[in-house]
Amino acid sequence: MSLRPPPKVSVVMASYNHEAFVREAIESVLSQSYQDLELVITDDGSSDGTAKVIQSVPDPRIRLYVFKENQGACVAVNDAIARASGEYIAVLNSDDYFLPGKLERQVAFLEAHPEIGAVFGLPLFVDERGARFHNRRNPFVGLFTDQNRSRIEWLRHFFYHGNSLCHPTILIRKSCYDAVGLFDPLLMQLPDLDLWIRLCRKCEIYILPEQLTGFRILDREKNTSAPNTERLARAAWETNTVLEHFAGFSDGELQAILSGSRFLIEGRPLRIVLAMEALALGKPGYKPFGLNLLRRCLMEHPNAMPAGEYFQLVGRHDPFSTEFFRREHQWLKRSRFVSALRQLYARLRAYNFGR
Repeated sequence: MSLRPPPKVSVVMASYNHEAFVREAIESVLSQSYQDLELVITDDGSSDGTAKVIQSVPDPRIRLYVFKENQGACVAVNDAIARASGEYIAVLNSDDYFLPGKLERQVAFLEAHPEIGAVFGLPLFVDERGARFHNRRNPFVGLFTDQNRSRIEWLRHFFYHGNSLCHPTILIRKSCYDAVGLFDPLLMQLPDLDLWIRLCRKCEIYILPEQLTGFRILDREKNTSAPNTERLARAAWETNTVLEHFAGFSDGELQAILSGSRFLIEGRPLRIVLAMEALALGKPGYKPFGLNLLRRCLMEHPNAMPAGEYFQLVGRHDPFSTEFFRREHQWLKRSRFVSALRQLYARLRAYNFGR
């Protein structure tokens, strides 16, 4: 009895509390014009009816595993990738959906371009009800690009500008995951960027300039990557972690990424240039990364910068925002003083009216 050969494409999905959307996501995969596929789903311990909806779809190409408890999106998608048997891997969120022809176009592209490790596309933004999303002030709109770059140019872009690749549009060779690893389970806001940096150190990528995936923007900032105070704080912390990849780059890679930097001086170690660029960018997470890297570099190259200049940089860049808290403390003291004056004034008025 001959065994069925593995499918060419594995679509992997980490589902979590998307009972209202997951059926549409599944049907968008199963109805693709390219049919040599499997759909590997790991449910991340959903507390609603998501798993039951998945189990109700009678298609043998669906392979579902349900976590008993929530373990995090990266753990779930890593589990699905590990169980996938296809040569190519597509990733889909359980509240998004593939547009018709998505897999056919991307498989054809990778078959014709063996030098490319992964191919992306553009999203079609929709709201919770499936209508086109037109709010240009939303941070997702305008984030993703169709501009293609070499892998070194992408690495430079990631350092200076961050992520602009739309994850649920990807089709990637499974061999790329074997080469660079899976998603970091200790990252919640920036696991995509972390993986793209590792990927572009090894592989070229390409963006097809067409919409391939319906990207759902949920109401009240419920998307994992939608900005709020807690997520912005995590993103800053994770940025500090993700930037450490660049500290481990070779001098050749750093020279290409940092070409044109005003901090490039003959004889100056390139990691010091990297640290100075991070400080100059000054974005959340960049200052602590830059100062920590600079300290490590000066321990290795003590003559590369006077210690006094390093101390001045630490004070000037204030990585823990002590100046902000000093001003907040002064404001609080003034507020207490004003409050005390108001209480005294109220007592005096009450005393005068009572006479």
